[in-house]
Amino acid sequence: MLARNLVSTMCRRQAKSCKFCVSTSVVPPDVHPPSLSNRRFSTATRDDDDNLHNAADLKVSWKESLHLELPHSSKPLGTPLPFDEHACSVSLPTWCSVVGYEEGDQEVVSAMNCGYPRFVYHPYVLQLMQVFLDKYSSSDSEGRPTEDCLVLPTKEAALRCQSFLQESLEGHNNRFGRRSHTASVISSFPTDNALIERSEGASTTPSFESRIRVESLEEADVYAVLFPAETAAGTEAKAYWQHTGELVSSRRAENALKLLKQKVSKRVTCCPVGGTPSILHSSDTFQSQPVSGESSSSNLKQSAYEKLQERIARWTQIDSDNIFLLPSGMATIYKALRSARRYQLEKNPSSRGGTSIVYGFPYLDTLKMCSRREFSPAGVEFFGRGDVTDLELLERLLRLRSTNSRWSALFTEVPSNPLLQCPDLVKLRKLADEFDFCLVVDDTIGNFLNVDLIDSGLADAVCTSLTKLVSGRGDAIAGSVVLNPNTEKGRWMKEDMAKDSDLYGGLHESDAMAMVHNCRDFPERNARINETSELLADFLQEHQGVETVWYPKFVAPLFRNYQKPNGGFGGLMSIHLHPHICQRTFYDTLDVAKGPSLGTNFTLVCPYTLLAHYHELDFAMSYNVPPNLIRIAVGLEDFDELKEKFSYALNKSRLHPKLPS
Repeated sequence: MLARNLVSTMCRRQAKSCKFCVSTSVVPPDVHPPSLSNRRFSTATRDDDDNLHNAADLKVSWKESLHLELPHSSKPLGTPLPFDEHACSVSLPTWCSVVGYEEGDQEVVSAMNCGYPRFVYHPYVLQLMQVFLDKYSSSDSEGRPTEDCLVLPTKEAALRCQSFLQESLEGHNNRFGRRSHTASVISSFPTDNALIERSEGASTTPSFESRIRVESLEEADVYAVLFPAETAAGTEAKAYWQHTGELVSSRRAENALKLLKQKVSKRVTCCPVGGTPSILHSSDTFQSQPVSGESSSSNLKQSAYEKLQERIARWTQIDSDNIFLLPSGMATIYKALRSARRYQLEKNPSSRGGTSIVYGFPYLDTLKMCSRREFSPAGVEFFGRGDVTDLELLERLLRLRSTNSRWSALFTEVPSNPLLQCPDLVKLRKLADEFDFCLVVDDTIGNFLNVDLIDSGLADAVCTSLTKLVSGRGDAIAGSVVLNPNTEKGRWMKEDMAKDSDLYGGLHESDAMAMVHNCRDFPERNARINETSELLADFLQEHQGVETVWYPKFVAPLFRNYQKPNGGFGGLMSIHLHPHICQRTFYDTLDVAKGPSLGTNFTLVCPYTLLAHYHELDFAMSYNVPPNLIRIAVGLEDFDELKEKFSYALNKSRLHPKLPS
């Protein structure tokens, strides 16, 4: 309740107040209780409906902010970032526009015709969904479709989504109208989500009079799950898309529409009228090949995929057959979880695939996915601080349950997002070997070129969102799983994933081609961003307006143990401003691009906690993640330019002179 109330009330400052900020003047202390149950996260669903706050003050300020004069690099609300029809981010230029988006304010939502692909359906995707409904759905007496749908990239993904919806809606009544308030139960459906992988064996149990079904448009190689309209199934379908990352990209949707002879509705504005492209609009933007029937041969498809695999193999120094491509970064986490569960099911059929472990405070959807019984039937154990105490508690838990529990995988990040902390991978590796679970590391923030997790034998699987720094241009979405040939479970997972019928997991050839084009200068961009980021972090660390800088150099001493000889600290950092600085004014004034995602060639800033945990701020605060944390993803701009912009914003947002400590 505390954090919610602070969002919508005045900030109480030492000498001057600002009603638009999220104050963290009262933060729960960093308590490390000895009780294991108090320390760990419960796998029960966190709806937090009783904690919803009234953000009227911020809604009013959002409407006022419509008329603010934005800095040059802060593009109008809803502008694609970059200026491209396949952009993976969108401009949220003011603090209040972020709150308006999270509150579902129609003035904000209607201004956004694009967004991060897992959170916002692209116009091409929506148009493709309508094609499915026009073909397969009937209408009621008023001409409205009786069904809704979710498009998926492969048959296997569609079957997994169907199984997920059937299981997740067990708690609803037959009209799908109410959600059961009872605790989550283990599904009675015989089809385990992790086993829907090979098309020849894929099947699901009909449910709710077969009203959740899979249909296809084979001529366009796309699939959809149809379900009753205006029911809880729509919310659950969106959750599947978001948590698993098994999505239809804008390029795949565009390709499908053209194959279906549909006129593509160009509803994404690539560049605002009168806009100056600068670094946000590269003249070198990739253009996919025209689509005409089946003009793209399988050889062409293979060349794009294999070229991307070869580049990743060169950066990781392993053979390309250990690398699996997928349509998003979260899809790699989901694939690794399914494989790890199959590993345990093969060894212990009664284990339900084993319990998942999430170690350290992770990117939100990793924890949300592992917390869903549909994905991890045996539940999840969450150690959200990832510190020495958590390590001791993890080992204690493993030993306490050594006789009657099995574990699928431990998921962690190097470094973590958004606190840039690092776990003790050496100790985790020993525990993984002793208790026989897979160690899966997300290196999206650290990346292949900065950290070594393969040759060192620390990770069984390394999951990466290629959408971020590997691509850089922010106009293509993809992910990769690198399986370690140096570990037993890494080799097992490779053989397991190689059996999948959807070998590339639904990654479309045009996205693979775009990624190949974008990543050709990845090493040079990475080196430059490493250098600029360290300079900016040093500058902010010394600035009197900044209270805390989360950056591996300062907060993750173990990070150096995993760095490659020429590796840097990466391009991401988070900051917490001193109480005499108004974070709303700082954010609004800062002359850079502002919106979700990271790793773009242009600097991209967002109030991360508000975007990722708006409806669970108390939960985030309990793991020392401040509500007003600001995340900075450094781009290719010169350091002097960024220093000037950050200095100006910090000076402009002072509420009063800093008092002597």
